[in-house]
Amino acid sequence: MHINRRTLLQQFAAGAGGMLLTPYLQKLEAREKGTYRTPKRVVFVMFGNGFPEFGSVPKGVSLEVQETQQIPLDQHELPFDIEPFKPYKDRLAIVHGLRGGRVMPYHGGGFGSLSGLFNGAGTERFTKVAGESIDAAIARKLPGIFPILNLGIDPGSAQTQAHYCSSAWGAGRPIASQCRPELAYQSLFGSIGATKNDFASRRNLLDLMSGDIKKLEANLTGLEREQLDHHLAALESLSKRETNLSQMHESGKLAKSAPKMPSPFPITWKDTVNAQFDIAASALAVGLTNVVTITSELCAIRGKYSGISDVTTHQLGHDDVDKQLDLPGWKVLSLIRRHMAEQTAALLEKLKSTPEDSGTMLDNTLVVFMSDSAETQHSGADNWPFVLLGNLGGHIRTNQLVLYPMREHTLGDRVTKELVKGVGGKGLSSNPTINTLYNTLLHAVGDPRRHFNLIGADKENPTLAGPLKELLVA
Repeated sequence: MHINRRTLLQQFAAGAGGMLLTPYLQKLEAREKGTYRTPKRVVFVMFGNGFPEFGSVPKGVSLEVQETQQIPLDQHELPFDIEPFKPYKDRLAIVHGLRGGRVMPYHGGGFGSLSGLFNGAGTERFTKVAGESIDAAIARKLPGIFPILNLGIDPGSAQTQAHYCSSAWGAGRPIASQCRPELAYQSLFGSIGATKNDFASRRNLLDLMSGDIKKLEANLTGLEREQLDHHLAALESLSKRETNLSQMHESGKLAKSAPKMPSPFPITWKDTVNAQFDIAASALAVGLTNVVTITSELCAIRGKYSGISDVTTHQLGHDDVDKQLDLPGWKVLSLIRRHMAEQTAALLEKLKSTPEDSGTMLDNTLVVFMSDSAETQHSGADNWPFVLLGNLGGHIRTNQLVLYPMREHTLGDRVTKELVKGVGGKGLSSNPTINTLYNTLLHAVGDPRRHFNLIGADKENPTLAGPLKELLVA
């Protein structure tokens, strides 16, 4: 008996592969109804210990500016920390001179990093949830099967399952950050029978629904079939993560090198970073979510960057020497940021290789690359650097360095003489704050607000309200 296409899609959605292919099936149905709109995606990549100016300002550019400047990036060389973004210069915007406002990012900004709200003093700032975070606000505007995917990398303990550290739906309503990749994997793909062991064993998820896929392919056009192929490839790449850790696990080498089989997988900071980025990239590529937040160090100074350095994150922030690497702390932290940038670039490349409508998924994506601690471990939030990658379908101005008025000042943390000058930029008190940038992002995703989380007299300050005209395409 002949089954029409719509009936087939409904049957497939109810089958074993329904959860994994729901975004793809929804796209097909929306196109048939004429209601389809190209989706937008936003990814927040956060790391601790600050983002000093020498790691994010192109070489040869002075931070001493009296007026706002917009400098094209074409002829400028990116510094070591963000050099992996070189292929994406035309999609890149670097922002300096924004202030933290009411946030206290000393040793990490806690929930204030993504909310722009005062979140208490002392240890309270890591637990007080004062209001909505920007990733949650965007997730409300860009809903997905999973409204927001929050992935954490905890250098303090490989046993941490989940942690509340950065994101919240509102005051007193924190969002858990999943710190164990195999559990994040299970929560995303467990509906079709995947278990936490699949992550380590690299079992192919697609085997569970191969028969249904063949029926679906027979009813697709050439372009639709091509897009399905990319969708399936994203799923397969996740279930077959070709990392050193999984290969060691399969061969038994990991068991031989430790007193007992470690759990969870992976166990080092570096391998956890790689795993969480792989999960994020695949979840975005298959459309399970449109908003991802990746928090390394969980918005506080914790543990060690195992896999790269055995010196504690706190000591590195004070420029203690890593004797094994024979490097001062600031250079080790550059390696840490570089690794985060490399993984971010790999995520961008995956989105760039996935067709979407007349372009690629990268065309409709924005990545916000930032530190939860502004510019240094002991920051006063006088300059909170941001690197934006992507333009959200043409809504963000790119290929530029935006410098708000600043004066140079000596870095607050101890820095070796090997670091040229040892100075940073201090934004003027009249500069906009990170709230203004976050409001700009809301405008870009179609949720224009008068301001984002401003309180008291700040609500009436037009400089703080936003959006930032230097970044938003009208």
